[in-house]
Amino acid sequence: MKNFVVVATAVVLSGPVVATAQQTATVEQQIAEATHILPQDLRAGATVVTYDTATGARKVLRQGTNFVECQPRMADGFERCYHKAFASRRDFEAKLRAQKKTDEDIQKAVVAATKDGTLPQPPKAMMSYRGFDKTDRIQNLWVMSLPNATPEAVGVSTVSQRDAALAGHGLPWMMLPATPGAHIMIPINPAAKTSTITDQASDEITQATLPLPEDLRGGASVYQYDKSGERTWLRKGTNFAECMPRGADAFTWCYNRATAARRDFSAKLRAQGKSDKEVQDAVAAATKDGTLKPAPFGTMSYRLYGKKDRIQLLWVLSVPGATPDTIGVSEGSQRDEAIGGDGRPWLMLAGTPGAHIMIPINK
Repeated sequence: MKNFVVVATAVVLSGPVVATAQQTATVEQQIAEATHILPQDLRAGATVVTYDTATGARKVLRQGTNFVECQPRMADGFERCYHKAFASRRDFEAKLRAQKKTDEDIQKAVVAATKDGTLPQPPKAMMSYRGFDKTDRIQNLWVMSLPNATPEAVGVSTVSQRDAALAGHGLPWMMLPATPGAHIMIPINPAAKTSTITDQASDEITQATLPLPEDLRGGASVYQYDKSGERTWLRKGTNFAECMPRGADAFTWCYNRATAARRDFSAKLRAQGKSDKEVQDAVAAATKDGTLKPAPFGTMSYRLYGKKDRIQLLWVLSVPGATPDTIGVSEGSQRDEAIGGDGRPWLMLAGTPGAHIMIPINK
């Protein structure tokens, strides 16, 4: 495992960087193969590159216009796309591989080069993309790097969903927590022909925890707000998740306890009859003057809905201030596709304190 903890997004960026059989394909075929794992709106603008096996020299098959660089299928069978911020690292690795260096030697060299400033420091969060054309690996995998993040800080499980993802119904999970290589694996499940999602349960506590992965449900706290905006505990839990039973708007929410003060503040204002805009303005002002702490970067929330006219299972990753260019995620809405059971993550409210990545779960 130590081979993978030294750099963020190792799961996506590691591996041979040269094309094999694809060298015989036309340039157009290689470009199509390299970019198909991206959301539709990023494909046409992505740069596509390969590397010379003997020298490690970069060959640009197409110079793009957006923030993404892609490589056609490599010797390990994967296609990969990543942010152009990683280009210098990829070039560095390719030259070392051409010199027949081992993966361990290359990773050590990357760490040293990052430390001495030869390579730039990895960003605090970035999305990368990996494709595979056989069924013994996750075929469409997005990976959000969050260096040094922990399950408690993010609010996400570390229980592997690999087998579930191979079966077509995986959920995101964290790997390598509390290391420079910490990342969230986001399997993009195939389109769900028949949804198994439900918001119905035999009791209020069970119902409230349904948005969570199964391993987090038993330890989650469950609460409600009374008419004065005070919390009423239905169950005090043992992990980082806090859930509320289905509300009047038909949504069931679970949150990281790190955002509890913000929710309590909002609940008191709503109990006073404040409008949504008044609550939002008050929260913004209280955050600005320090009364409330801002929502931590990289915090996950969960939303469940029982009908078919909205996204039924939605995970939301808070990334305050992020833009498509800084985090590697498109702003192109996937709402309609997600309602149809075939959504992809997308960024909303880019460049604002409320920026977040919508992660619809196809299952």
